[in-house]
Amino acid sequence: MVKYVLSDLVRVRTLRKDRVERELMAAKERLEEAEKQVPIREKELEDYRKWVDSEIDRLYSEVIRKDVHRGAIDDLATTIRAMRSKEPDYIKRVEDAKEDVKKAKEEVEAKKSELSQVQRDLEKLYAHREQWNEEQAKLEEFASDKEMEESVRQKNQNEEVSLDEVCTAA
Repeated sequence: MVKYVLSDLVRVRTLRKDRVERELMAAKERLEEAEKQVPIREKELEDYRKWVDSEIDRLYSEVIRKDVHRGAIDDLATTIRAMRSKEPDYIKRVEDAKEDVKKAKEEVEAKKSELSQVQRDLEKLYAHREQWNEEQAKLEEFASDKEMEESVRQKNQNEEVSLDEVCTAA
């Protein structure tokens, strides 16, 4: 049987489908990892807030029980502002983790869409190959029938020649 004319294209599209499947799996893994980071970052923020609150309480407790001068209170206020100023960094980490999840979801959806398209393209080629194989089988059958007809025709011509020779010889 004749080699399928688009077999190289089928192989390329099969490789492409395999590549997209691997990329989809990798995207799903990245999404899973990104989703794990969100609660971790939220916990870090919560822990930081608790720590800051407890640290402020501790510092106030130290100041309340003592005679302190104005400079110590100013230092305390500066320390508290410094601790509170780090909170936006923790909030940003939570937001970044959520944004990473969003991007990972978009990537997964894009890879799913790409895989769907690649599979449709490959299915079209499979359908074409099946049709082409049927046509090739018909052509081979036709060629075989034609070859058989020529063989029978040639045999009949040889028999006619033999009969003509017998009739001429007689």
